[in-house]
Amino acid sequence: MTQQTDRPGPQLRWLPVIAFTYVALMTLARAPGASELFYGLANDSAMRLVSIRDLLAGQGWFDLTQNRLGLEGGFEMHWSRLIDAPLGALVLLAEPFAGRLQAEYLALTFWPLLMLAAVVALVSRIGAALAGPAAGAVSGALAALMFWGDARFLPGAIDHHNAQITLLLLLLWGVIDRRDRRVLPVASGLALAASLAIGVETLPLLALCTFAMAAFWLVNGAPERGPVLRFALGAVGGLALLFPALAPASAYVGGFCDAFSIDLALPVALGVGSMALAAALVSNQPLKTRAAVLLGLFALVGALTLAVTPACLSEPYGGLDPYLDARWLAFVREARSLADLIATDAKPFLFGYYLLGLAACMLALGQAWQRRDGGWLLVALLLAVAFAIGSYQLRGVFVLTALSAPVIGTTAAALHQAWRDGRGTSRGLAALACVLLALPMSWVQITTGAESVMDHVARPANAAPATKDAPAQACFTPDAMAALAALPEGVVSAPSNFGTHVLLHSPHRTLSAPYHRNQDGMRAQLEITLAETPEAAQAALETHGIDYMLVCPADPELTTLAKSGFDGFGHALEDGAVPGFLTEIPTGDSDSALRIYRVN
Repeated sequence: MTQQTDRPGPQLRWLPVIAFTYVALMTLARAPGASELFYGLANDSAMRLVSIRDLLAGQGWFDLTQNRLGLEGGFEMHWSRLIDAPLGALVLLAEPFAGRLQAEYLALTFWPLLMLAAVVALVSRIGAALAGPAAGAVSGALAALMFWGDARFLPGAIDHHNAQITLLLLLLWGVIDRRDRRVLPVASGLALAASLAIGVETLPLLALCTFAMAAFWLVNGAPERGPVLRFALGAVGGLALLFPALAPASAYVGGFCDAFSIDLALPVALGVGSMALAAALVSNQPLKTRAAVLLGLFALVGALTLAVTPACLSEPYGGLDPYLDARWLAFVREARSLADLIATDAKPFLFGYYLLGLAACMLALGQAWQRRDGGWLLVALLLAVAFAIGSYQLRGVFVLTALSAPVIGTTAAALHQAWRDGRGTSRGLAALACVLLALPMSWVQITTGAESVMDHVARPANAAPATKDAPAQACFTPDAMAALAALPEGVVSAPSNFGTHVLLHSPHRTLSAPYHRNQDGMRAQLEITLAETPEAAQAALETHGIDYMLVCPADPELTTLAKSGFDGFGHALEDGAVPGFLTEIPTGDSDSALRIYRVN
């Protein structure tokens, strides 16, 4: 272990609790009302709430089919009941006292804060394991402030990203502190299994932590035998429990790796199991023997994976229809690269996440070199990999803040202690600079002059942009969506950004929402949207049995397509060119820009 500093005083020990409490109270004070929250949910959170409602309405536990999305018959979602279950339990727990909608509102509001509390606690533990309790306290407090205003921890964030951050941190803590706490490696292995059951967004980072456990055993031998075996117990045991408890029938057949499947679970279980087998048999043998046995077992697992379950060796979007790749994925912001963001209209404050991650990586490397400590080296490697993933696709940036927090926190604590010891005022100022530059709200102030980070970052994507002729208007409002819900049940054609709200606020089926497994439905919708003539659009509407069409002027999706040369019927309809086979249905809401048309 690394050298530990003195235990923090009572005030410093409570610093993470104080910081989290402040952030939580400020978040709750700024929390939107029920109507604003429900109608301003991001797509993934709205889709999660739809899944929870379906589950509570009696849909089978193993039935992940979204019957009201896509072509007739729907398709199987790639999400996990492991997130649906606790959120559904919160709803059921509150429902007798508050009613169903208010219970959902409470779950939407408090789930992200529960995840933030877990993140703060885990960052504190990681900081303490790296540099002592005082550094841990500062790290935890800084984590609370770093995530203040982050969309993944604001009311309504119930998709799965905050849970994945939490589980990654638990895994990391278990690997770093593996020899000081006997139960922790088991919990770390369970975190690996649970994270894999939820999704694969953090798969490279999970793999790196797992290989780090193997590397520590390889270098140190017998002292690492117990931690490796306990880690394997948690990971393999967790997979053995979670797979039959969560996996739908399709997961046993496999052939995919965008969700929990045999292609994912089996190689991981065999890989961790082979690591445990090597630890059990040859921990007392020389390094060369340990290396030969471990590499041989890993090679065997790799060969078996290539032969039997190769799906996880390809990129999840690798099989995407080229038509959708050019007309949908190319414009998904979170799927764009850092180079693309730099070359286009990215908000300047976004680059602060990358700069923070890069600075934290350099600091962690410096600590690893100075202390000759494997824990610091692992954190540095995780930051480097997270930075690389985030540079390839923006979606990977969400873990950079969490991984940076203990590094910046321990650095600030060390500089502050040096200042208190009389080693220069500059060190105290440097500690203050570390804290300030680690806060996203500082980047927003510097780059945009925004009133607050929450105003700038947390605003839901529920409004058509303002123009010089008209102010911004919401696309989804209670009255407008109530008008849609009151229509006879049918099939809706709407931009993919509208799909989850159609499902959430009405009984209708809709062709499209931004999920790569719904390729047939998304293509059908785009073929309607991009039809060259009204006659071609009418034929497509009839082919797919469409009853209603939705548009919202200046909707970013269609506007972006048009600017990129993909223009057609949908954009003309937004501009007011309504053909005779459509009849507008009044929404009765002057505050909504949404237009509803019946297909005659």
